[in-house]
Amino acid sequence: MFTAILKFTAKIISYILLGAIALAILGAIAFYIFIISGLFPNLQETWINTAMTTMSHQYLATMFFSDEKIEQVREKHLVDDSGFATDENEIEISREENEEVKDPYVEEGYTLLEEGLYLKDVSGENWKGYLMLISDPLRVKLEDTRRQFICGQKVMTMIENAGAVAGINGGGFTDGPNYDSNGGTPSGLVIENGILVHPTDETDIEEKVYSMVGMNSNGVLVLRHCTAKWAMENDIVSAVSFNPFIIVNGEGVIKNGTGGWGIAPRTALGQRKSGEIIFMVVDGRQVGYSIGTDLLPLQETLLAEGCHNAAMMDGGSSTVMIYNKEFVNKPSLGFERYINNCWVVLPVAENGETKQ
Repeated sequence: MFTAILKFTAKIISYILLGAIALAILGAIAFYIFIISGLFPNLQETWINTAMTTMSHQYLATMFFSDEKIEQVREKHLVDDSGFATDENEIEISREENEEVKDPYVEEGYTLLEEGLYLKDVSGENWKGYLMLISDPLRVKLEDTRRQFICGQKVMTMIENAGAVAGINGGGFTDGPNYDSNGGTPSGLVIENGILVHPTDETDIEEKVYSMVGMNSNGVLVLRHCTAKWAMENDIVSAVSFNPFIIVNGEGVIKNGTGGWGIAPRTALGQRKSGEIIFMVVDGRQVGYSIGTDLLPLQETLLAEGCHNAAMMDGGSSTVMIYNKEFVNKPSLGFERYINNCWVVLPVAENGETKQ
């Protein structure tokens, strides 16, 4: 009896192994046909761009394609925003309210969360995201980790530290040698409350040019390739570095291809000509729910929302939107990671002015 059970078990295991081997072979054949062979160039290019814009999985492209092929694909899709800078005079912020007029943002499909703060679902083919509109741009500021240069913090924690009500992840940070960053080292420019946090080296401050996504004391979103010195001398009170810019002075920057970043979770920050700030997040890496996007859907969505200037923030597993101590979106890891900084929305005081 025992021998028969062993034989039956061995037979079942052999069937499972054969099935697994067959699936592996079919998967390899499908991978070759759809990705390696070049019969489906869009899929191949998306695969390469997605792999090359991750911190730890670039080998998924470099193992199968030559450096020349990868460079060719990257050059075809990457955004060149080097000639773009925000014209601050084009932003005309209006804070006048007319109680007799219906809420214009609700008319646009937004849901009122609280005074001056709105949320809208947005989606496309294979992706789902959220837009958060803040009617008063002075409620938006940068908040960085309280353990700068040591360890990052979660967005939830930084929102609490700032006494804020909502937020999204911000700029990038330097990864460790084994892709083990704890978010403690910022990548590029960081300005918080008008104080330059990074860089700290005097030469970098005066000479190094950063892709700045900043806000001045009037609540104007300023996109500019500039030095930290320029930012500090020109009234920038909150800033990070990230690229590419997506929309500058009402013009979409992505002219060819899809943006060159592949498919992943995304975060972006934009501003309408009338001053409203819009946060955008797209969930990703969740098959059956949302796989993520390249940059073109961000540009198209934010243009449709009336953004006059907009830029991408860090994405991937950093992408998160939080309101009232709860996740609005679904982070790809199922939880937050430690990052360096975030954009937060301050509450409104009883007198209607922003709490600073």
